[in-house]
Amino acid sequence: MAIVTPVDDVADEVARTLAREPAGLFSDFDGTLSPMAATPDGASLAPGVRDVLIALAGRIGLVGIVTGRAVDDARARVDVADLLYVGNHGLEWAERGVHVDHPVGVAAAASIATALGQIREEVASAMTLGGLVFEDKRLSGSIHYRLSEDPIAMGSALGMIIHRVAAAAGLHVASGKMVYEIRPTASVSKGTALREIALARGLQGAVFLGDDVTDVDGFRALRALRESHALSTLAVGVLTPDTAPSVIAESDVLLDGVDDVVRMLNALDQRLADQDGTCNPGA
Repeated sequence: MAIVTPVDDVADEVARTLAREPAGLFSDFDGTLSPMAATPDGASLAPGVRDVLIALAGRIGLVGIVTGRAVDDARARVDVADLLYVGNHGLEWAERGVHVDHPVGVAAAASIATALGQIREEVASAMTLGGLVFEDKRLSGSIHYRLSEDPIAMGSALGMIIHRVAAAAGLHVASGKMVYEIRPTASVSKGTALREIALARGLQGAVFLGDDVTDVDGFRALRALRESHALSTLAVGVLTPDTAPSVIAESDVLLDGVDDVVRMLNALDQRLADQDGTCNPGA
């Protein structure tokens, strides 16, 4: 059984990690800052998250959203200007008006769109499209099956089609919470993005919050930075009803769902406000 860390203890650990400046606080979106929704379009920030992100962006050198969503999608849902947005699992970045696409993502965009269309056609002829949600995120693609009549059976049958089509197109497949992700390559991930950010900006402290299998790449990257570059890092796992064992195993500390994340971020903001002697309007 996973052992949840008390919110105040996590806030203390995060504050200690970020005390090594320059520092960065990074978070996934779905299942971490936003409760899991039935469809991608139905997701929104949990109450209070936007306000505390604005506050933290004024206290921490770098605050970022690292997500599988497209950057424009994530930025519209978070709606905080002074953040770094890393989308499509590291394939695109945006910050302060500058938007950069990874070359491998751009090169594979047409192949991803074609693969999604082929998968849709094969699924429609072999079974049913009922309950499936296809997302063409330009640099990657997603097929969600949470709403299908039998998600377990659908996930198995769908996976065989997706893996075959993707392999023929030279694309990579990753799985998450009732979703398959089609990407150009496994060599670009949330982990490679976090590593690049930390090293390029000379971070001495880095924290990443996440709840899904794709976030494990980020957790492992932080651990490697801790071991090889002596950075102060912390991987904060977020438990949901369908959290994968690897998320639990690779986390340094665990929070119990999005509500705990919100409480922890507010507690962190209060600690940082106390340290710099400024007023916390939300306290």
